[in-house]
Amino acid sequence: MPDHIKTEKKDCWLIGAGYMAREYINVLKFLEIDFKVVTRGEERALSLAREFEIIVYSGGVRGACAEQITLPSHAIVAVSVDQLFSVVIELINIGIKNILVEKPAGLIPEEISELSLLASRNGISLFVAYNRRFYASIEYLKQKVKEDGGITSVSFEFTEWIHTIDEEKFPLTVLSKFVIANSSHVIDTVFHIIGKPKELNCYIDGNDIAWHPSGSIFVGCGISEQEVLFSYSSNWGAPGRWGIEICTPQKKYYLKPLERLAVQEKGSVAVIEQDIDYSDDEKFKPGLKNMLVAFFGDDKSCLCNINEHQQNFEYFNKIAGYL
Repeated sequence: MPDHIKTEKKDCWLIGAGYMAREYINVLKFLEIDFKVVTRGEERALSLAREFEIIVYSGGVRGACAEQITLPSHAIVAVSVDQLFSVVIELINIGIKNILVEKPAGLIPEEISELSLLASRNGISLFVAYNRRFYASIEYLKQKVKEDGGITSVSFEFTEWIHTIDEEKFPLTVLSKFVIANSSHVIDTVFHIIGKPKELNCYIDGNDIAWHPSGSIFVGCGISEQEVLFSYSSNWGAPGRWGIEICTPQKKYYLKPLERLAVQEKGSVAVIEQDIDYSDDEKFKPGLKNMLVAFFGDDKSCLCNINEHQQNFEYFNKIAGYL
């Protein structure tokens, strides 16, 4: 078993059978975690069992409970966005104590509040899987900005490529909350680095997307709890991409794409990519390995717990114009 996972017994149910479930399977096998996959359909269960040579339960959480007498110590929820909330509720109700759920865990504030309340009442450690916090580029950046004397300002963009989004793939309830369902990856990463806003001014305009009625242009600014000035600008009806730019007294850091880090030194216009060990992020879905090391290990300081997510959810809704 790898050194970074302690040897006390940890076992896991992985709920889901889609793309993300397969990504989790690859990491769980590498980390030598004892796990079983739980899915609703028997056909997908058989397919996964053959492909990965693993145990797969069909019939959902109830089916798994019927098959296995002892509950696992951990569970990972990687079902479709509109099913995340209900599956976590099931897992809380049967008594699983450590749960990692794919973002955004729910689509409305009431769902997130209920999860936070139930987790607290039942002694559940519940985390939301914002894997970009664990990118090699982000982890390296956090160390370097400390050496530079801290962050002075940040700008970021979460423009979505709406022309590539398959509207048939998602229900309208998810599409209409796409900032929460998808773009929140970028926003969460920024607030993880600089702290939550103590002031936040948001402006929303544009009607380029019928399925996202709150708007398609998002511009705003604020001040974080760490006294860092920040701004953002995203126009879903124009070209753009996810990106974060961070200024310190000595350097400007570019995360465009978020998976790679480049630096501009004071007095220079050259932007130079940094020599970072990206091997884990190239072997697995970026950030996933280190996120699971944290979930199964003792240091959970970088994970997004449900209480933190509940606070951030307010900012996601304000930025998107959902409130």
